[in-house]
Amino acid sequence: MKFTLLRKSVPAWLLLVAIISAAASISIYVATNLKTTTSQPDFSLTANPNRETLLNGSDGPYWSTITVGAANNFTGIVSMAVSSPNGVNGRLIRVDAGSQIDISQVLLGRDQSLNLTISAAIAGNYSLVVTGTSGRLSHSVTVNVIARGLALSTNPSPIKVSPASSITVSVTLTSLNGLAGNFTTFFLKNTGFYWGVSGIPTSILIGPGETTTFTITITTQSQFLGGSSTLNFYTPLGRAAFGLYVFAP
Repeated sequence: MKFTLLRKSVPAWLLLVAIISAAASISIYVATNLKTTTSQPDFSLTANPNRETLLNGSDGPYWSTITVGAANNFTGIVSMAVSSPNGVNGRLIRVDAGSQIDISQVLLGRDQSLNLTISAAIAGNYSLVVTGTSGRLSHSVTVNVIARGLALSTNPSPIKVSPASSITVSVTLTSLNGLAGNFTTFFLKNTGFYWGVSGIPTSILIGPGETTTFTITITTQSQFLGGSSTLNFYTPLGRAAFGLYVFAP
């Protein structure tokens, strides 16, 4: 006896229904998992600006606004910290009634803003990293810092002037890390009597990385015992101040 296998074709509409059902199941699975992933309570950190150019040795003020944002109904305490390399310093503060208060934690239920104050002792390029941590959650934001500056030297150094005499002193300024401009000068005598300075230019023009030299004359009277002064240069980034000390032999 011989058996014959009968092949019966599947209707096209049935295949279409199966394909649509499978696609719908996949869409529901993906949407459910994405919703689960993105709906977890979390927080974020942003910096504005995230790049600051400043004058080294100057008080500024220079700062970046750090915003700690709550996402998906996040609530809780976020511990804040600043990582500062050598040569630059960063502080997280909040200003209250004119006073600066250091901040190490924020309580989130809504967005909070802090000031990151920045100062640099040495000209150079730096990166400050602000990190927020709450339990297993941790986020960081980077603020890049460009610290420009001036260097001053005198010849002779130290400056020694006998009473009732005068001396010519060469003053050399050097641009550090790209500082440039036409700087207004201001001389302030701090201590000592019976001496004076002449020849200080009203302004100094210097280009990035350049060096410029000018001469001043220091004159003393017979009662001179020594003194100090401050030579100021007002740059586009702030005031650069240098102490000028005069000694009696």
